[in-house]
Amino acid sequence: NVRVAADSHRPGPLTVADVLALPEVQLGRPQVVAGADALDTAVRWVHVSELPDIAGLLRGGELVLTTGVALPSAEPELARYVTDLADGGAAGLVVELGRRFTSRLPAAMVRAARAQRLPLIVLTRETRFVRITEAVHARISEGQIAELRMTTRVHEEISQLAEDGAGVDEIVRTAARLADRPVVLENLAHQ
Repeated sequence: NVRVAADSHRPGPLTVADVLALPEVQLGRPQVVAGADALDTAVRWVHVSELPDIAGLLRGGELVLTTGVALPSAEPELARYVTDLADGGAAGLVVELGRRFTSRLPAAMVRAARAQRLPLIVLTRETRFVRITEAVHARISEGQIAELRMTTRVHEEISQLAEDGAGVDEIVRTAARLADRPVVLENLAHQ
């Protein structure tokens, strides 16, 4: 059982750990049963599906939510389901216990998730998936808006410096300050 705290103001993409820390997810009492070392995986989208063959419809970066009601019964097929999700680029799999799997997931799913380093999380309480998807999609949108604002700010400041005739050193220092990272200026010969 891994409890995750995330920094909601941290720059960068939303991660599985960030999603698990959301109040809407915490209501489901999430438990990480596999892939705890991959909770820093970026989440591009949340997809709710009961389809056993959903992997072919993924684009990568999706966190898949399911109750498991339509998943196969046999352990080899359950393992293949998890492996296919990982191969399809899923960021992780969240399974709500209760409808299909009452107290725990089949061992084959857990083994497959561990082998694939795919975060596998169970929700131990019934949870409204729509609340999770709304919360995650809102956070993703907020991140995209913040990125656009930052891009606009950088463009405006660098453009103003260029118009004012600032030297290369000042432009590089400003770029480093705005990026909060070291900046190196190279020519086409990488010098």
